[in-house]
Amino acid sequence: MATWGPSQPKKNVSQKGKRPIKLYVTTFTDEFDSERDYLNQEVLPELKTWCASKDLTLKERFVKWGSKSPQYRHVDELEKAQTSIENCYHSSIMPIFINITSESIGWIPMWEEYPDEEVEDYMETYGLLVEDLEVMKAAYRQDNMNSLFLIRDDSFLNEIPESEASYFLKKSTASEKLKLFEDKISKKIPAKRILKYSATYCDTSRNTARKPQLIFCSSFKTMIMDFCKQRISFDYFGEQPRLFLSDDIPSKLEHLEYMKNKSQHVLGRDEIIRNIENYIQIEDKDVPLLILGDAGAGKSSILCQAAFSIYNKVQDEEFPGPNGQRWNVFFHFTGSVPGSNCLESMLKRLLIEMEVLNDNNIPRGMDATAQMCCSLLSNPNTKPMILFIDALHQFADEQAARVMSWLPRKLAPQVRCVFSILTDFVQHKTLVSRETKPIECAIPLLHLDSRKKIVTDKLQGYGKTISENQMVKIMRKESSCNPLWLTVVCEELRALENSEDIDKRIESLPEGLLNLMETVLKRFESSSEWDLTMATICLLEASSAGLMEKELRQLLGNSATLMPPSEFDEKEEKESSEKEISKKNLPLPDEKWNALLSQLQPFLTPCGKSGKGRLNLYHQTLHHAVQNRYFIKQGENESGTEKEDNFYWWHKMLAKYFESTDNLDRYVEEYLYQLVCLEDKYRLSHCLCDWKVFDVLYNEEYSSKLLGYWRKVGKALEMISMYDKALKMYEEDEAVDEEAISIRYEKVCRVVIQAGKYQEALELLKTALKIEEKELGARPHRMVELYALMAEIYDEKLKLNDFVSPSQIPDLRMTIHYGKKSIALRKTLPGNYHKFKLGMSFMKLAFNMESWEACGGGTELSGEEALAVGNKYIDKALEIFEELNDMGHYAEAQMTKGLYNTAKDLCMQMYGEYHILTSRLYINIGIVYEDNNDYKKAYEYFKKWARVSEEILGPDHPKTQRAKGVLRETRYKRIANSLGELGEGEVLDNTEVDSNEDTDENPEEPERADVENFQSTHSDLERYCEDDVEVVNEASNLNNSSSSASIERENNTNDIGILSSNLDRNEEENSQALMNGYSSELPINSSSEDESEDMHDDQSELYAEDYVFNAVSDPVIDEFNVNLDDSDDDDEIVQLAAHEINVGDVEHAAERDNRYEDRWEGHESSSSESETAPLDLNRQLTRDRN
Repeated sequence: MATWGPSQPKKNVSQKGKRPIKLYVTTFTDEFDSERDYLNQEVLPELKTWCASKDLTLKERFVKWGSKSPQYRHVDELEKAQTSIENCYHSSIMPIFINITSESIGWIPMWEEYPDEEVEDYMETYGLLVEDLEVMKAAYRQDNMNSLFLIRDDSFLNEIPESEASYFLKKSTASEKLKLFEDKISKKIPAKRILKYSATYCDTSRNTARKPQLIFCSSFKTMIMDFCKQRISFDYFGEQPRLFLSDDIPSKLEHLEYMKNKSQHVLGRDEIIRNIENYIQIEDKDVPLLILGDAGAGKSSILCQAAFSIYNKVQDEEFPGPNGQRWNVFFHFTGSVPGSNCLESMLKRLLIEMEVLNDNNIPRGMDATAQMCCSLLSNPNTKPMILFIDALHQFADEQAARVMSWLPRKLAPQVRCVFSILTDFVQHKTLVSRETKPIECAIPLLHLDSRKKIVTDKLQGYGKTISENQMVKIMRKESSCNPLWLTVVCEELRALENSEDIDKRIESLPEGLLNLMETVLKRFESSSEWDLTMATICLLEASSAGLMEKELRQLLGNSATLMPPSEFDEKEEKESSEKEISKKNLPLPDEKWNALLSQLQPFLTPCGKSGKGRLNLYHQTLHHAVQNRYFIKQGENESGTEKEDNFYWWHKMLAKYFESTDNLDRYVEEYLYQLVCLEDKYRLSHCLCDWKVFDVLYNEEYSSKLLGYWRKVGKALEMISMYDKALKMYEEDEAVDEEAISIRYEKVCRVVIQAGKYQEALELLKTALKIEEKELGARPHRMVELYALMAEIYDEKLKLNDFVSPSQIPDLRMTIHYGKKSIALRKTLPGNYHKFKLGMSFMKLAFNMESWEACGGGTELSGEEALAVGNKYIDKALEIFEELNDMGHYAEAQMTKGLYNTAKDLCMQMYGEYHILTSRLYINIGIVYEDNNDYKKAYEYFKKWARVSEEILGPDHPKTQRAKGVLRETRYKRIANSLGELGEGEVLDNTEVDSNEDTDENPEEPERADVENFQSTHSDLERYCEDDVEVVNEASNLNNSSSSASIERENNTNDIGILSSNLDRNEEENSQALMNGYSSELPINSSSEDESEDMHDDQSELYAEDYVFNAVSDPVIDEFNVNLDDSDDDDEIVQLAAHEINVGDVEHAAERDNRYEDRWEGHESSSSESETAPLDLNRQLTRDRN
């Protein structure tokens, strides 16, 4: 199936006239008159005006299906509509569909999706013709992203007079039968495109000539207008759709439901809940509050009750925030909702709810997300907020979760964080090891009366009581202080009738929650339906995040596969058992299911309403008990982690089931997880090459899940090889058009870039460019993105170099070449999306100009000319960001221009001190002082750089280590010693002590490489900064933009560190590994050659460009190179942008370029190599933008 992206008629870009947009509205013929009138009067006129402003023409068509009197319908109208729609698809135009229906009649069933008798029954009931189904099949196409599905809430029907009720369609046997099947529309269409709208009946009894009228709220119009505008902007101008902030609303509602239910039965915890409220209300609490307790002590219940109480008080304005502001309450209960143990998803939900994320600052990967959250929680300008996060230790085991890099050491004054956590996990150890210690609140032991009440209330719920003596025996157990232990004890006692049996069971109760859970499992094993019970528990444990009720009943339906074969079974019996798994089973009968659910209900938890009956094991301790008893071999080795054969059997069973499911979301969520557990790399790799799976996991910014799965398969080159084969097969598919192929190549290219393989990404992108230019008419909105991506690839290749040298001119030339081409096209495209991208391109191009000067310039453009051009471009970027009111990127552009203190003030205002941009500002200001021999002042800023880096990245992050490495240099150790700040255990050796502290130059300390900004070392230009940064040379003009201190090498929010001259090479390799999108985390001192090979593009040879677009000759660019705004200064590098690479020059450059040998072979450059370097810069410039 083709994957559709931006679509447009195949016209040459030079053609004039307004382009047509086809919009179809589908409704039932004899109903929805009010909706059609509303669209005609309120929506379509405004939408047409908007389209006209963009040189587009909207052409609408109302398609009516079904009828109460089908004999009077005209088939030729349906045939015309069908022909019109098919022409759109044939011309690669994705028409817009507004499909309207009601809860009563639902969506039209299609032949291949429902049994024939159900489809025929529906057609007969609602008067559909065969032609209706053909037209609606086109309207319901899964690959058309331009279809909106609106379903009316029919609750208003209860208020309509009987005289008018006959006009509206009612529920029928046919429509109710369809509800017994899975909703096919919800299955194949994303939830954000299926919206429910409400209507209010309008009394029209005075005007009997008119049909009953409905009134719609303004949101009905808004949802249609917003959808149409976004899809048109994307298809015709390439503007990315806005973030659907409502995407996370279901997740929030699920957490709210869990919080509400969990908070209802909390006893004896009033004091600790008061402590939580006091922590929130008392001012100047700049550290988090940790709720500590053993497993089962009631941490989740306490957090739920506290969060729910405060949430309601805030809603009722009974819990005022600081300075009269309203608190924003965020709550997250790890494990309560599918996917809730993913830290990155939780942090992004936080950023969305706090309205921090927008289209221009979506974080790329876990590190970037953590940094953004750290800045949010430390920024004094953040809105008042309270964070409740339960089970901090249960987040997936990844670097950011372990080092808590997302949580600042000092919270902003108006931020409160309340976390529950177990004390023996790394997250707790990380927090208590910080200089700013968190407040710890241990859950006190339950009072005896509270413990008795828990037991009494629980047993009374089952209609059961125990004697006072039996109660005393339970209370004598040490574990009776644990609420969950008491709850499980009640479950053990409720089925016993005889008092003697109850006494015996109480006596045999083990201490400890885990031991009690294992006792429960033993009881299940001795029950009459033990195989059904144990199969249910093991299947839930083997699943990724629980199973739907329907899935579980289907899996349990075949008694032959309820349990794994015994180790004593013959080989034939085992093979027969495995074959049984593949058979289609009838679901478990209701009688057996209800009995099973009754037995296990206390140990199961539904995962939210959106889970549609998804079940999972109740508590983490029960998970551990099941793993220990059934999945892990005990006593076989010291670690006790060797897996049982049963482990693989259950995962095989789930893999077989989900391999054939029609639910794509469940397929991706569950089947891939099972293959990872089975270590089945072959099937996993082929599954990842399924384009349906690829599209679910793909993310333009950073495909973290997709790359994570590929890491389980092997190295990046294996991924690239597999996708290369899949793309060739995709091209051979006659049903796939050229546009889909081009977009597919582009998406794979972006994933390969994220994996750090730039040479291979370049080849993929060249294919996409060729198809777009030669087959699709070189449409501007597509070409601009491909040009920008090509510039990004060359730019990323430049990052691999440690130092600037003329050998990098070929790649730099291509970066400028394609950056220039994308700018030329971008200027012609309307909308804030392109305006923002234009500003970013100007900022990048400005830095490229500085790099050009640092490389010594070229025949096309001298170094001085490049600096002048670069300053003009950065001024343009500043104008754009100011116009867009994007103060974050405005501050970044100010820093790129060298206006450090203006940038610092803006950065503090927008982000606070603990932000990656602040870190970059500190290092650059430090370098300015260092260049002017003011080492004490430089030391102060390098200290700030190290402190902020440690705060937002963690103490063990490679870039934090680099910052600290600078402070360990001899010069700065002397300064630290003189100030009494030398670290504990650090000493100065004799050479360092005897050195002259005031010496301006130290032959042992090479000049620092400016990695944050490639600063100019040209003798005619003086470095400068603003007023409060003192510069030795008083003659420097602080406000002269032409003498900019630097053009930054990185123009986004990624952190940039500094490569000290004495940095260990292994540490450098590992830092690249950790920062790279594809690579898995490595220990700091790891130097594995195999792993480092997989981090970046390791092609050691330069290459000639085979497919170069010239700005002076391209048909796409010709018309745009003539009448560009501010085109005078653009002409200064037209020759540069059009310059062809001379292969001979490239080969000559490669001969003297040993950077790959240094980087990947792991040896130092010889002295002779250094002596023959073509350019001896006073300041060696490193490239480290990752």
